[in-house]
Amino acid sequence: MLIETKKLKDIATWMKPEHPPEFPEALQGIFFMDGNILPDYCLTMYNSEWNANQRTLLLRIYDPVVWTFHSSMAGRMLLYAVKFSRFSYLFRFSDAALQHGHITPIVFGLSVPPWLMDFLIDRDPNTPNGDIWDRRNSFFGRDPEKGYTLRRVVVNKDGNPTSAFPDFLSKVGSDCLIIAQE
Repeated sequence: MLIETKKLKDIATWMKPEHPPEFPEALQGIFFMDGNILPDYCLTMYNSEWNANQRTLLLRIYDPVVWTFHSSMAGRMLLYAVKFSRFSYLFRFSDAALQHGHITPIVFGLSVPPWLMDFLIDRDPNTPNGDIWDRRNSFFGRDPEKGYTLRRVVVNKDGNPTSAFPDFLSKVGSDCLIIAQE
């Protein structure tokens, strides 16, 4: 496994799609996990598997240049755990407009049952293009609690930043770790 340190201010230049995306615009771009307590910053759904008929997206977090981790010991430990467990997320959207969905964690190729861990994702109704999503978490069947806000910080494959980009840079360290192409 190849790990690289990257500059977050330049994220649009190195977190690019390998192939032009063939999934909804609301899921395109680079997203910041604003308020996430874990040592990771950003994700992109580019290079994921989108199934339009089932409205599902399989995001392999262990794939190269899909997820960023804090440039710290905790970030490095999370990165190794993700790679070792082949950690993935399966997004299942309940409606064609992709307003609401459930995210199933997949660890060692096994889906975590929703009674144990259920992640919810809801698009902010004030941003119909998908710039802001609310992420909530439910553990052991309890009511969902606030997780974090998913904010698009780079709009498209051309690297155009959103208005959230300066705020993003003010909340993160200058560097991050990624799983790189070998």
